[in-house]
Amino acid sequence: MAQVRKIYRGCKVWADADEAGELVVERGLVKVRYRREDAASYSARLDEIGDVPPEAPRPEGLPEPAAGDAADAPPKPKRPRAPRKKAAPKGGAAGGAVAGETLVIYADGSCFGNPGPAGIGVLLEWKGKTKELSEYLGEGTNNIAELTAIERALQEVKNRRLPVRVHTDSQYSIGVLSEGWKVKANQELVARVQRLMDDFTDLKLVKVRGHAGDPRNERVDQLARDAIERRGGR
Repeated sequence: MAQVRKIYRGCKVWADADEAGELVVERGLVKVRYRREDAASYSARLDEIGDVPPEAPRPEGLPEPAAGDAADAPPKPKRPRAPRKKAAPKGGAAGGAVAGETLVIYADGSCFGNPGPAGIGVLLEWKGKTKELSEYLGEGTNNIAELTAIERALQEVKNRRLPVRVHTDSQYSIGVLSEGWKVKANQELVARVQRLMDDFTDLKLVKVRGHAGDPRNERVDQLARDAIERRGGR
């Protein structure tokens, strides 16, 4: 089975294709992978898959990129570094988020049994670069894992003036953190995450459907499960 580079919901993925480079479609779905070498594949709707935009002409004198994944990110010519601007105070007219530099986060928690061995998976994506976390939590509940995944993701963000969008399939987490749900359990954890959220200038939680074919959401689910399996949780 061949693979071709495509865009799915703003994210570059590898899609299954035939030898002629045509997408392999079954019941309107195409198998995609977040990384080419991933064993696991996810189903994406054909109408949500697009072509990768063509690259700008290469500056004269730069070497051609090597074949393979490296060709997706050709080296750029060096430009004079602009002087750093002093950050404006938070909340001021110039203290808002930096336009066009949204940090995309996917966070998920998993639990084998509820309660049971728990783990988290986090993916942070900014300007084409990604960072992943896969951590074992020990014994816990699914809600604790979901909240902790968001907490760990936010702890990784150094520049908290950036616009940040945290995607989660946990309606519970969104409810207790930002929609005023009454917190009956995990009160200390919820309060800690809310205090962390207050440090951000432009932060929003985004609800995504679980196991609905979003490669990044499927990826963090796998990272959470991998963390449990590495510690003998299954």
